[in-house]
Amino acid sequence: MDITLSLNNALSGLQAAQANLSVISSNIANAQTPGYSRETVPLESQIVGGNGAGVATGLVQRQIDQNLSEAAREQDTATSFAATTDTYFQQIQSLYGQVNSSNSLGTVLGNFSSAMQALATTPEDPIAQQNAVSTGQNLAEKLNSMSSGIQQMRAGVDSDLASSVSTLNTALQNIANYNSAITHAKASGESTASLEDQRDQALDQVAQLMGVHDFLRPDGSMVVLTTSGKVLVDNSAVQLTYTQSGTVTATTPMSPLGLNSLDLTSEVTSGKIGALLNLRDQQLPNLTAELNQFTNNLFNATSSGNLGTTNSGLGATNDANHFFAAVDTTNGADNAATIQVNPDLFTNPGLLDGPPASPDPTIAQSLADGLNASANFAAAGNFASPTTTTLNNYAAQMVGQTANAAATASDNAKFQSSLQTSFNARASGVSGVSVDQELANLTIYQNMYAASAHVLTVVQNMLDTLLQIQ
Repeated sequence: MDITLSLNNALSGLQAAQANLSVISSNIANAQTPGYSRETVPLESQIVGGNGAGVATGLVQRQIDQNLSEAAREQDTATSFAATTDTYFQQIQSLYGQVNSSNSLGTVLGNFSSAMQALATTPEDPIAQQNAVSTGQNLAEKLNSMSSGIQQMRAGVDSDLASSVSTLNTALQNIANYNSAITHAKASGESTASLEDQRDQALDQVAQLMGVHDFLRPDGSMVVLTTSGKVLVDNSAVQLTYTQSGTVTATTPMSPLGLNSLDLTSEVTSGKIGALLNLRDQQLPNLTAELNQFTNNLFNATSSGNLGTTNSGLGATNDANHFFAAVDTTNGADNAATIQVNPDLFTNPGLLDGPPASPDPTIAQSLADGLNASANFAAAGNFASPTTTTLNNYAAQMVGQTANAAATASDNAKFQSSLQTSFNARASGVSGVSVDQELANLTIYQNMYAASAHVLTVVQNMLDTLLQIQ
């Protein structure tokens, strides 16, 4: 064998072993680093004139399965949607309470109904009259707090949306920046493995916030699209817009999710942002609509022409002769937020027995009967069809519905999380680092380095011997 060729073989072997040892060291050091993909150095035999001429060392590259990575990313989107929905539905359940719990709407309504029934038995009893007013006020305050709680959650969702859109924009810009660095590195003949890992981490962050599709161009740059095909990243990154509303009421107009001049609000239905939009625009307003349907029927059920109260002047419509005030059943207002006991009854609970000049002991009984009578409830919120039932049954249906929804959200979050773990494990089986395997490879390339070094020593000895020949 030609001495020069032997020397080149040995040198290329040393370089290949050194490159692999460096990569193995990096793999072991980053075995627990999130987002790190196992790296390898491709090796290829070199042939010159039909003879082996050593080994060619390629650029460091990642070991990943693109299909598995995409499947895991799609599952991240589904898991994020489920987890966000679950978080808020647990808050809703806490606000509504469990069926028959001491703080549930049905229990507070039952206390008021019982107090009114007790008053019907002893209508002249001032203590019974005061108890009826007090339990009625407790019911009004319960409705007030439930309405306020729903709007506070919408305000929380609104704030969460603004923060999520800001995070999304940063991640999209990072992808665009990595695109630029990757295309430059490829053009310069440099490895892009580390940059691609970092870009994938930014893409994972985007996928948790909203569903996306992506593909690679021949130059190594990544194009990111919404699931409906709107471009988010190509040569540059777009910036989505969202304006936080601040104070939120049932009638507060909420900001659209904008992309340039486009409104993406109805198109983004997955990921954390999709879940937040669904909560803001569907789930929470549905609860408000149901609560107000209950409030309107409560207002109508607790009226008596002989009650002796007057119009409260609280912006309500004809609340004279009603136990409650500040309710406008004609204009779709958030009546649960404003309902209160008629001020006349606070001043004089004895009006529950009629005007002092002409007491009517049947008033309390008529109010108690109204609370327990069936009434017509219009379709509202999650109740798609009108129904005829009692206030107590309707309250139980609202509480039961939220409890079921919270349980379903919790079960789905756990299920999606288990799928996410499974997908990530499969993807990690390809791209993850096995320290045991890396240590085995370390031995192989240490031996390769030693063998190449030995060849160099032999060649050196041959050359020394030749130089000593006279």
